[in-house]
Amino acid sequence: MMTRGQTIWHPMILAFVALAAAAPPVLADPEDGRIEERSGLSWQHISTATHDLPLPGPSTEQTGAVVADLDRSGVNGFVLSFRQTAPALVWYRPASGRWDRYVIDKDYLTVEAGGAVCDIDGDGYPDIVFGADYQGDQLWWWENPGGKYDPNVPWKRHIIKQGGGHQHHDQIFGDFKGTGRPQLVFWNQGARKLFIADIPDNPRQAKQWDFQEVYSGSAGEGPGKYAEGLAAIDMEGDGKLDILAGNYWFKYTGNKHFKPIKIADLGGRIAAAHLIKGSKCPQVVINSGDGVGPLKWYECTGDPLNSSDWVGHDLAGRDVIHGHSLQIADIDGDGNLDIFAAEMAKWTERRSDPDNPNAKAWIFFGDGRGNFRKTTFAKGIGFHEARVADLNGDGAIDILDKPYNWQTPRVDVWLQVPKRTASVQRLAVLASEPPHQKIDVGLQLYSLRAQMAQSVPDTLDKVPRMGITDVEVAAVPGLTAQQLRQELDKRGLQASGIHFQWPDFSGHIDDVIRDAKALGCDFVTLPWVPHQGAFTADDARAAAAKFNEWGRKCKEAGLRFTYHPHGYEFRPFEGGTVFDLLVRETEEQYVNFELDIFWAYDGGADPVKLMQKYPTRFPQLHLKDMDKRVKTPKYNGSENVDSDVALGQGQINIPAILEEAQKIGVKHYYIEDESSRSIEQIPQSIAFVRSKGY
Repeated sequence: MMTRGQTIWHPMILAFVALAAAAPPVLADPEDGRIEERSGLSWQHISTATHDLPLPGPSTEQTGAVVADLDRSGVNGFVLSFRQTAPALVWYRPASGRWDRYVIDKDYLTVEAGGAVCDIDGDGYPDIVFGADYQGDQLWWWENPGGKYDPNVPWKRHIIKQGGGHQHHDQIFGDFKGTGRPQLVFWNQGARKLFIADIPDNPRQAKQWDFQEVYSGSAGEGPGKYAEGLAAIDMEGDGKLDILAGNYWFKYTGNKHFKPIKIADLGGRIAAAHLIKGSKCPQVVINSGDGVGPLKWYECTGDPLNSSDWVGHDLAGRDVIHGHSLQIADIDGDGNLDIFAAEMAKWTERRSDPDNPNAKAWIFFGDGRGNFRKTTFAKGIGFHEARVADLNGDGAIDILDKPYNWQTPRVDVWLQVPKRTASVQRLAVLASEPPHQKIDVGLQLYSLRAQMAQSVPDTLDKVPRMGITDVEVAAVPGLTAQQLRQELDKRGLQASGIHFQWPDFSGHIDDVIRDAKALGCDFVTLPWVPHQGAFTADDARAAAAKFNEWGRKCKEAGLRFTYHPHGYEFRPFEGGTVFDLLVRETEEQYVNFELDIFWAYDGGADPVKLMQKYPTRFPQLHLKDMDKRVKTPKYNGSENVDSDVALGQGQINIPAILEEAQKIGVKHYYIEDESSRSIEQIPQSIAFVRSKGY
């Protein structure tokens, strides 16, 4: 069972990270300072910019960061690395009400981003590893003096690797070969290789470590970039620790051999955890790293050894610009894991102004079922190698940031403050952030088709003003998929799904896949099956065969196919309905359903009972209510569009549906209002959902 403030850490360093501190909390009482409201939580912001922390040193290029309980005090400190000028490593050691600055290495070294912690020499104290950047061929470890600490006495530095390729961006420890002892895994970007090294029997005396190649080649980096990112977790539930790197995970097959399994097209910063409670395989999150690309989480829908069974879901709703921060932790303490991700504001050394002045940091709050609520933690602040951990020993998760070269030298810490103690001066840093919500209410853009016909840009401008970021696309007049993606990106909107008609799937499925991927969609949906008269069992069997075919092709392309029933499928058949036959005839790994509660109800079905009967088949929901004067059931998929009313004003039990949808883990909740009053009714529907605690 998870406890408040749980963070996902690698097992080999878990002993050196204080998760529940025995020592008194560090730093002053939050009553003494200003409290910021970010992502719906309260934080005490401490920074070198406001002289709350000592400056790390003169270097304006801050590369790496690790968090660990180096002195075994029960409270975490953190180590920062630098290049450009000395010192190379600085330790912020927790003390009574403050952090003290200790120099671990006083020399000038060209240290790269990354860093790892492990008790290398077996004395019970964690040691530190960092590597050289593009200017050097060395990888080092620093020997913890084991309780004998002096702020001005450096730690002894040892060589792990010298010679060969330059640049060593990212390291991690773990027992990946099942030997009972940890190994060190590290990227060597200059060699375009991933290596693994056993810790020598006498590491203090070893001149170098022996290491073997795990992988050679690209790992999803963009043109002109280099592979990066490391994580570790048991990927198959077999009790064996596996390596994750770039856009791959690696299974150890024995005899020093690792099998690479591709998870995603693009690589970068990578993290993994059981974001979905009870899942056999963990879920994987990949951020863009030193490049530009999507921020996605990936779930395994079948065999984790099969690349095509890894399906990605977009989080940010746009490409992330130099997304060099990615962490997983239970940030709000609700027992569900959350995702922290952030962009760099500056990376070009020769520039004085930011490369990315509107850089963002986000917290995506998880519900344990694969749904994430996006919040903006910060805007305009440069993040690089940010870490989330309990930094002051109070059991709550805090955030550490050390930008690479934005306003450097600089360090920022946000200490999470319980709301009951944050009673003095509050600053709503991002006042537009919504309160903590259970679901992300989206919109089917077909609801605004009349307004779209007049002006697509003006209509799309209205959507984020309603508090909506997740949209589902139907036909949009006059725009290609690429053009629509640009319009959505400008407004912070993410198209998680799109509808296509039967002729599109039957005659142009490659175009369907191309356009869906151009929009960044996870789901492609068919909303209607052409048929004459009643929808029969033969119609259902024929449709199911096509669904399986199209669903297989969509899955191979990293998309998920769903069918949207329209009421005619619920005609009685053999003790059930034709829809029951449709479910039986389709393969769940390829085909699922978008439950439109209006049309299910119009066909005489109870949406709650449908979800209870098929709890794994409805990843999407259309939320709409029906005028109380409408009589059901009907089996023709046709009603007057103005029979759509705002949620809570009709005859459908919306609260019961939301409750059951939460139980089964529905991923997308789209309001669809086909009435002529949609522009007025959509905000009313959102308000109703929120009023019910969702």
